[in-house]
Amino acid sequence: MNLPPFQFKQPKSLDEVTSLLQEYGDKATILAGGTILIVALRYRLIEPTLVICLKELKILNHIYKNDKAINIGSMVPLEVLERSEIIKNEYPSLISVIQKIAVPPIRNQATIGGNICLDNRCIFYNQSEFWRSVQKPCFKLGGELCHAVEKGKRCQAVYSGDLAPFLIALGANVKIISKEGEKLIKLSEFFTGRGEKPNILKPNELLTEIQIPPAEPGVGLSYEKLRIREGMDFPMAGVAVKVKEKQDGTIEKIKVVLGSVGTAPIEVSKATTILAGQKLTEELLQKISKETMEVARPVGNLIINSEYRRKMIGVLTKRALIQAFKMAKGNWS
Repeated sequence: MNLPPFQFKQPKSLDEVTSLLQEYGDKATILAGGTILIVALRYRLIEPTLVICLKELKILNHIYKNDKAINIGSMVPLEVLERSEIIKNEYPSLISVIQKIAVPPIRNQATIGGNICLDNRCIFYNQSEFWRSVQKPCFKLGGELCHAVEKGKRCQAVYSGDLAPFLIALGANVKIISKEGEKLIKLSEFFTGRGEKPNILKPNELLTEIQIPPAEPGVGLSYEKLRIREGMDFPMAGVAVKVKEKQDGTIEKIKVVLGSVGTAPIEVSKATTILAGQKLTEELLQKISKETMEVARPVGNLIINSEYRRKMIGVLTKRALIQAFKMAKGNWS
């Protein structure tokens, strides 16, 4: 499949990027690593007038730590992030998450910003133009129906990024710029929950940086996911956990974030109510596992059966919690 015709520009500065975004609006699209964009172009899922390549913008390719945060430019490749000494010293668990994404050749190209800004996916949408031609357009293609949910009133395309659930659990922020200035928001507020438009970025805006709070003592982190082929596929379900343990073994803080079972990452709000102030027991594991299965709302729009994905969320929750607690106690086994 050939690419559609489009203009191609490779700006040398952020000011030039924001000027182009201001001029072209929703007729422009950003090229970061390109691992997803090229497929989307070939499938005619998008047909932009202009493709803006960010490869020359070294200002977006940084990793440094200050008193407030670990600052990561949106164009940092996953492979570079995986080898970063700062990340290794502060958040080795993040390296484990990255190593579960695709395969090394893809991680060499894919960027952290691109992974966060991943478009939502659906088995009825992520197909060739020829495949899609036999059915009516869905919500995500400007139609008025959802092929995954009969009589559905909204798009149910799934957000399948690996990094966002984990980074939300860490309390990460993202920086967004435009001609109007810049703003810093919580990553948890970046997602709309709308399958057809998964994030809040306006056509004239660009995500430029991810900021992660410095690591804390007594904190355990984990991410578990379900996928068909380990080296190839997007997650079908995922669970990220951050737990802070007191010296007496009780839970001081807990955050559980689900991925790939909804139109956006899902924070399990009752996790604190169920686990805070408690010691982890089999009974509590069962209780929080049941809660995550109730919160998860997978539908039949990925390869794996939705009910199986829902049940696996419970299994992954247990695994992630146990691993996070081991880490909090300094046990990496």
